[in-house]
Amino acid sequence: MTAINPVDERTELLIGEEGLQRLRAATVLVAGLGGVGGAAAESLARAGVGRLILLDHDQFVASNLNRQLLATGAVIGRGKAEVAVERLASIRDDIELVPSSDFLDVSGVEGFLERHRPDFIADCIDSIAVKARLLAVAREQGCGTFTALGAGNRLDPRQMQVGQLDQVHGCGLGSVLRRKLRRAGAPVDFPVVYSTETPRKPAPHQPTDDGSQPRAVNGTISYLPNLFGHMVAGEIIRRLLEGEG
Repeated sequence: MTAINPVDERTELLIGEEGLQRLRAATVLVAGLGGVGGAAAESLARAGVGRLILLDHDQFVASNLNRQLLATGAVIGRGKAEVAVERLASIRDDIELVPSSDFLDVSGVEGFLERHRPDFIADCIDSIAVKARLLAVAREQGCGTFTALGAGNRLDPRQMQVGQLDQVHGCGLGSVLRRKLRRAGAPVDFPVVYSTETPRKPAPHQPTDDGSQPRAVNGTISYLPNLFGHMVAGEIIRRLLEGEG
């Protein structure tokens, strides 16, 4: 019998040695390392997923401190992927952590997935166009996915739901994502976590630093993006243990 890492003692009591081995053999891409993705990455690492690809081109800013698990005063201005690797390596040193600070655009999705070949994708990114392309290509390549929809402008954790994208109601991001996928001829039956809570209004549109189209700024609270992230990780772990794609 293989010796159990002390980090995994409590996990092994729950899922057994075979379950630990299933997780250790898996590769998961965490796309986006903000409030949702940072929490998802940490839950996946603590559970013992053997290889994590940690994708985010952004850096931490002070406004991340209210909700993003990876954000501390000491890392402001540093890259999210680099910080994620440092934090997760401080938790356990027996998994492979692959940082990527690539700016993933629609044209680069297929090549990125072909290079890294994840078994599952934790889709925690904000760009709807890239989100749609990521899901479509993942399905084409036989890669499992679990997607976080909108956690912004909401407060009530009791209204979180797990379902399929084609059955989501009360989430504007979900509606737009469905339209994008249908226009691309892609399916819309992807598993998602979402909220049925009526969102509060965002702040007025603000200009962006890169000159792209101004975006509305969403209000956020400390716990809800993290709950979304832990739900994403939990569903991926459950599906890996059950042999689902």
